Amino acid sequence: MVDRYRNYRPYRTSPPPRKSKRRGLFLLVITGFIVLGVAMVLKKGTGAEAKPTASTKNIPKKVITAEPISSTVWNQLSTQLNAQITAHPELDISVAVIDVASNTKANFGIQDNFAGASTTKVLTAVAFLHQVEIGKESLDESINGMSAKQQLKQMINRSNNESWTALNQAVGSATLENYAHSIGITSFKYTGNLMTASDEALLLQKLYKDELINTTNKQLLFSYMQNTNNEDMIPMVVPTGSTLYHKYGQLEDRLHDAAIIDYKGRPIVLVIYTKGEAEATGTEYKTRVQLVQQLAQTVFTTLYTD
Repeated sequence: MVDRYRNYRPYRTSPPPRKSKRRGLFLLVITGFIVLGVAMVLKKGTGAEAKPTASTKNIPKKVITAEPISSTVWNQLSTQLNAQITAHPELDISVAVIDVASNTKANFGIQDNFAGASTTKVLTAVAFLHQVEIGKESLDESINGMSAKQQLKQMINRSNNESWTALNQAVGSATLENYAHSIGITSFKYTGNLMTASDEALLLQKLYKDELINTTNKQLLFSYMQNTNNEDMIPMVVPTGSTLYHKYGQLEDRLHDAAIIDYKGRPIVLVIYTKGEAEATGTEYKTRVQLVQQLAQTVFTTLYTD
């Protein structure tokens, strides 16, 4: 074919028809538009508008397997805890226990709402981190002259109330309450900071199982829930070799501790809420701390039997 066209070329006395030039120009313009369109799409894809939002939906949930704790052991725990609670009629006591592996739960004592004190700071932290994951907040943003990440650490690890206020305002009271209810924490009320011990335990269980925020953010939060500014209660009696994450709460006559304990591959959530007639300071504080330790020790001794 090439030789054939080459033989005809000497007999041409005029340039190729103008139609070919127009066609070539037309194709060139079309090609240009296509290249420009692709470039615009690629540019848009790398911009802020196209940035994917993080979600826990595609994150594999933490799978925990262990032999279920027998009903005999649960009955033994019930007998012992109820006896300890009954021995303190001057106090309102609520204890919530969850065996995470089998999703077995038990509640003891009063089941009403308590003023959660600082234990609900965990809810504020989770709600804020959720806002980070959907792109509405950032850990690097400045809140009251400090990065959000620093405010989180101050709120959880140091139990700083100013940081708590700042993060609550960043999330918004209505958003915080709606978020709590959306994840099954139905007892939470922003006004009064009310929550049941069982819902606090549910919050910690969901957090541990990666059902609320992604693993990276969970580990950040967990790092703040160790070596806190108050290690007097549950941390003092956990089994040697266990891993503990917790948040205590203290407000006037309330003294609480809420913890996740992982020992021998069996994570347990334990929440203890207490309320008395006297402010939890001085001698009353020491007495209440000892009670929380005794209740926690009973749970560990009973459930972590070999």
